[in-house]
Amino acid sequence: MAEIPVAVRELVAFCHRSGDIDQRFQASPTAADGQRGHRELAARRPAPWEAEVALSHRWTDGRRALLLRGRADGVDRSAALVEEIKTCRVDPARMPAAHSRQHLAQGRLYAAMLAQAEDLPAVTVRLTWYQLDSGEEHTLEQHYEAAELATFLEESLARYAHWLDTLDALAAERDATIAALAFPHRDFRAGQRSAAELVYRCIDRGGQLLLEAPTGIGKTLAVLYPALKALATEKHDKLLFCTARHTGRRAAEQTLARLEEGGLAATRLTLTAKERICFSPGKACRPEACAYARGYYDKLPAARAEGVALRRLDQPALEALARRHALCPYQLALDLLPWCDVIVADQHYAFALAGTLGQLARERGERWSLLIDEAHNLPARARDMYSASLDRGLLRRAGRAARGRLRRALVAADAALGALAPVDLPAGGRVCGLDRPPASVTGALEDVVAAAAALLVDRPEVLAAPGPLKDAWFDALAYLRVGEEWGEDYTCDLHVDEAGEPATLVLNCLDPGRLLAGRHDAGHASVAFSATLAPPSWMGQRLGFRPDAVWHRCPSPFRPAQLAVTLEPAIDTRYAARAASRDALVARLLAWAAEHPGNCLVFFPSHRYLADCREAIAAGLAGRQLWVQPAPGEASAEDLVALLGTERDVLGLCVLGSGYSEGVDLPGDQLRSVVVVGPGLPQLSHDTRALESWFAARGHDGFACACLYPALQRVNQALGRVIRGEADRGAALLIDPRFLRAPYRGLLAPHWDYRLAGGEDAQPSGGR
Repeated sequence: MAEIPVAVRELVAFCHRSGDIDQRFQASPTAADGQRGHRELAARRPAPWEAEVALSHRWTDGRRALLLRGRADGVDRSAALVEEIKTCRVDPARMPAAHSRQHLAQGRLYAAMLAQAEDLPAVTVRLTWYQLDSGEEHTLEQHYEAAELATFLEESLARYAHWLDTLDALAAERDATIAALAFPHRDFRAGQRSAAELVYRCIDRGGQLLLEAPTGIGKTLAVLYPALKALATEKHDKLLFCTARHTGRRAAEQTLARLEEGGLAATRLTLTAKERICFSPGKACRPEACAYARGYYDKLPAARAEGVALRRLDQPALEALARRHALCPYQLALDLLPWCDVIVADQHYAFALAGTLGQLARERGERWSLLIDEAHNLPARARDMYSASLDRGLLRRAGRAARGRLRRALVAADAALGALAPVDLPAGGRVCGLDRPPASVTGALEDVVAAAAALLVDRPEVLAAPGPLKDAWFDALAYLRVGEEWGEDYTCDLHVDEAGEPATLVLNCLDPGRLLAGRHDAGHASVAFSATLAPPSWMGQRLGFRPDAVWHRCPSPFRPAQLAVTLEPAIDTRYAARAASRDALVARLLAWAAEHPGNCLVFFPSHRYLADCREAIAAGLAGRQLWVQPAPGEASAEDLVALLGTERDVLGLCVLGSGYSEGVDLPGDQLRSVVVVGPGLPQLSHDTRALESWFAARGHDGFACACLYPALQRVNQALGRVIRGEADRGAALLIDPRFLRAPYRGLLAPHWDYRLAGGEDAQPSGGR
């Protein structure tokens, strides 16, 4: 009989949580703070008190065997005492009774295991709240007889085993349907079968795979189908489909729905951002403010049982389930997550510093495989997730809005930032580099977080409301969290204002590879797939993949002539030449529109460049509907994707790299041609210079790694919008002389037909 490992923390969370969701008592200290608190408290305990004592217990009911294990925070065998330590920044006397009962339950499980291991007649459980700011201890002690503890342990494990019986029945049904699941199309497309085989092999070996496949090949199905097959053969325990955009989430859900029509019965869950699914927007997460937080954990077991039986838990189904049980839908999704087979979620949930999925996989000892859709987006997303900034103006606005202790802490943080003296500031520059995050600022922000935690108990609505206080609090938390990850792949940049005064402090992650690698290590296998994952060595490092990761480029299922790509080298779109070439550019775009009927998207490298050409294009465009992507902050009159679905003569002006140039499926006549105005290189800035220097210092081509490779990925993504099916035909125009040069031309998708405007083959030339 195989033993199933169960963590004490997991058993407590399943069996012994009760009461309300209460945001006031969930603002935990950072991991570093918690570890510091445990060390400080351990240093006060006399021998023979021991810290981090491993305990375990084997249980069986004759049909199932469980191995319960965990580490007690403290054990004094001579006194028959188990201590459970909780660090906090609020008055422990204000903690809800449900919290204390849950933590005492954890201590009781450890006490039961200790009593059985040491044959003790009784054990005392001490729950200690350690106040990080004052160093004060608040204790609650309970004395338990060994028989009472044994009963508590037995009942907890029996209840959990009954739940596992339910899950086993669902898993048996799932495996049977997966074994019988046929590929939903009559045959694989070219390249699809080899991709599916590689995915299955990667999961089988717990490896890492970079899979580059042309848009339209059916990557989502080619990855999901073998990953599901691997579930039924016990190659892994769970699969997480990570999306970069909402369109990727929709594609995954549609693919799963198609497989469900073919008989698949697997429990799947879509995680949705809190602001998009909250039933009480703008209200604090506490029972007095939100009915869906009141009694949440008392109502959870019934909703949990119904949820796993539903199988399909996309956003509408999850919201309906939550309303039936009067529960918070966001928290319900997180509580259902451990019991689902397939999770569809934004990349943030898997890779952010505060992301819970990797930690959950480790705690449960499960093999989770990551399927990373549009993986070329992950490095830039991860740089944002692993960076943080502190704005002095925001601190000042928050300080004016705050009162009491929080106001004093914000004023002190503003002063600490203002006291930083810019050094080595280049002439005319406004950014200087610091050796490391200033300790004075870190200490001040710790005080801000502590003051906010105290305010959260008394007046949670103040921090729940949108505004500078909430923003400053979140920025302080993010800065401290990122600061714990500081390494050589970071810079600490001090930005100054026109008067030379400190304005913003930025912890800038240059290369996310190190931190991403840690997230991959928490999983079993990682499959990164996209139409643009070249060059492989550069992408592998940026994604945090190991050197032994496999890179594979699938052959295109389309004929080169299906997309006729014209290179127009006569118009220079570089920033300095834009004013002089604007008239020629507009004339070329209008001529293209006249020559190529049907829907067309024109991609500019920036909103500013688009705006400079917009009026002239509109004035010269005859008999065609013009749609313009709104600039940030502007509202759009009509959704472009919906418009292209109904109209057939639309000219859309968009920005390269936006949601309209990636991840949008526009088959058939919905899109007949695209135009890309320039390669979309990033503007020269302090950040791009830092990136170039970072890569160059490590023996790489700094310009290519920091600028060229990401830019050409965006160009290839735009080209991939046109041909989505075997019968599709279309055209594309690339405007700029650089597209003919070897570094650029060599990075364009290899499976299309490239010709100069005159009709001859577009052969690459030298230079940048």
